[in-house]
Amino acid sequence: MRFRRIVFFCFLPLLIHAGTVAARPYSCNDTLSRFNHQERLNVNQDERLDELVLRHIKINSKREGIQGYRIRIFSESGQSARPNATEIRAGFYDKYPDIETYLIYDAPNFKVYVGDFRTRSEALKMQRKISRDYPYSFIISDRINFPDLD
Repeated sequence: MRFRRIVFFCFLPLLIHAGTVAARPYSCNDTLSRFNHQERLNVNQDERLDELVLRHIKINSKREGIQGYRIRIFSESGQSARPNATEIRAGFYDKYPDIETYLIYDAPNFKVYVGDFRTRSEALKMQRKISRDYPYSFIISDRINFPDLD
């Protein structure tokens, strides 16, 4: 019984405060009217932070393309991997001439990627479309070419 009284009196101020906060509606205009637009915010930061930001910009400006998705439809290693990859790529191009294809050698594998998709949902739609012809295809995250601005 004593424990209940202690807990009740400890949480009583919180309950009272919660009741007063809930009873008063919040308004963004109240907050904005209290803010003085004449005041300025001074930020003191280390000069090395600016150097890091400029270095980051320089590194990213050398990268071509943007982060996006592609579909891998083929990956193989061995002596016949290159001709097989070329054949798969040509076959895909014949069926889907409007979709870009890429033949990449990532030692020891030859890989064929298709598409430049900005979102995973775009890549998923295309994967569903080609899944009958390429059942083992899967989506990967990759740097893609900039989209055409037509």
